[in-house]
Amino acid sequence: MNPQKLNQLRCELLEGAVPDCLPSELDEIVLDIEQQLRLSSVPTREEVTRALEALNDGRFFEPSRKLAEAWSVHKGFDAVIEKHHIQSMIELGDLDDAEQRLTQAVTQVSGSQRQQAKKELGEYQGQQGRIAKQRFILNEDLDELAKSIEIYATKYREPGRSYFHGVNVVALIAAQNRLGVDAEMAEDIRLPELAETVLADVKKKMAEGGESEWLLATASEACLALLRCDEAELWLHRFLQHPGTHPFHIESYSRQLREIWGANALRNSTCADGLSRVIDRHVMRTQKRWSVSPEMLKTAASDPESLEKNFSGERTFTVRVIKRMLEKCAGIGCVTDQTGRRLGTGFLVQADILGFGSVDELVFVTNSHVISDSVEGAIPPAQAWVTFETECAARDEPVSHKVSAKVLFTSPPGEPGIAAQDHLDVTVVKLDTWPDGGVALRTNDSLPTVAKKTRVFVVGHPSGDALQLSLHDSELLDVCDKELLLHYRTPTEKGSSGSPVFNMNWEVVALHHAGSSAMPRLRGAGHYEANEGITMRAIRQAASQHHS
Repeated sequence: MNPQKLNQLRCELLEGAVPDCLPSELDEIVLDIEQQLRLSSVPTREEVTRALEALNDGRFFEPSRKLAEAWSVHKGFDAVIEKHHIQSMIELGDLDDAEQRLTQAVTQVSGSQRQQAKKELGEYQGQQGRIAKQRFILNEDLDELAKSIEIYATKYREPGRSYFHGVNVVALIAAQNRLGVDAEMAEDIRLPELAETVLADVKKKMAEGGESEWLLATASEACLALLRCDEAELWLHRFLQHPGTHPFHIESYSRQLREIWGANALRNSTCADGLSRVIDRHVMRTQKRWSVSPEMLKTAASDPESLEKNFSGERTFTVRVIKRMLEKCAGIGCVTDQTGRRLGTGFLVQADILGFGSVDELVFVTNSHVISDSVEGAIPPAQAWVTFETECAARDEPVSHKVSAKVLFTSPPGEPGIAAQDHLDVTVVKLDTWPDGGVALRTNDSLPTVAKKTRVFVVGHPSGDALQLSLHDSELLDVCDKELLLHYRTPTEKGSSGSPVFNMNWEVVALHHAGSSAMPRLRGAGHYEANEGITMRAIRQAASQHHS
């Protein structure tokens, strides 16, 4: 990146707006800020704080983690920056390290008389509750559930009563009740009285001028606990339309509904199901994607008509497309490191297609910037694991498969928009074990014809979330002369790296690896809004040459 562009994009980020740029450029901006922090007094604490808020709100958690870590290394502890640092780590699933940093942060601010330190101490306590809650979700550990309730309840009992902590107590006690846990609750945290109190707290806060989007989400969740479904949906619509509501906020409430309230947008039998469906439809219209949780996969398998019943009225996509996509989910996996932190996507294909075995064997394909021994920031194969949500749904428990240490084939990342046979950003590996019911995705070397009606679809795990399908605005834009690169308008997020790119027959034609509104055109000068995939044809040819 030239110095002038780098300076412009860095200034945008430090002013509190994530610049519209390639993922590699965002990494370069963060690295440049780190160098400045090491050598000078700029950027300021306020600028870095604004950048971290923007990155986390936009769900760019890995750049956020790197930037906060750079501040900590070069400038020392800051209570606000550390809060954003820990938030990014929790969202990335790095719970053990996040908990360790939290313990240190609480020690740093405890006893301080500064108002900011006291405020952040409350935030840290909330993050401690979030870690315990996430461990309950991941491992179904009832002790962690009880621990999370106690942490949130302790904070809620303090003067000023935080509605955020209160509504988490409400949700977690409701989860205990659904699981049939016989736990003795103190009088001040019993349902439904606590939900009524939290709702009253929120309404009072708004009457006093409170304008936070979280007040609206909290009111919706409190009404959910009280089984006042119409009122819960009304508050939800207000939350979704609030000008301060970002994708991070929407995904946070959506995840709470799915993971704590057991919501399933396909089932439509509870109040939480209805709220989840409202969010799904909003995200489809505004963010052009659809999330598929393990619970929804089970429902769709046992009741295929649930798709028709719940989404047939939507004009933004067809149920047929969703049904075809669901068939492919068993072959799409989420790549994690040994701590369980989700960092990318990959998919299964027949080994013989790439020349690594017979038709009965499988290989796993992802980006080299996701799994590699040599690419900076990638997970080393010896530390990489893969989970398949379809398998986890079928077995009702988390299942991970170790990546074999030996890499079958790899090619380093290249510059987006530049076709180079020796820079395909791909890694091919085997797994020590294979998923029950895992299927090899069908591939096609023949590339789609570039035409106005030609579409391609990306399915992956953006930002470490559940499987997501890009539904519309999916036009195929161009194919390079060497047939190495595809450009398409399919919306993607960071974390989609390594996702399969499907043609309209649901055959894999490319491996997704980058996207930007300033992507260099494949033909002629200039830039345009596009995502980029490496063609399966190019990967197969490079792998064959590697054998010979």
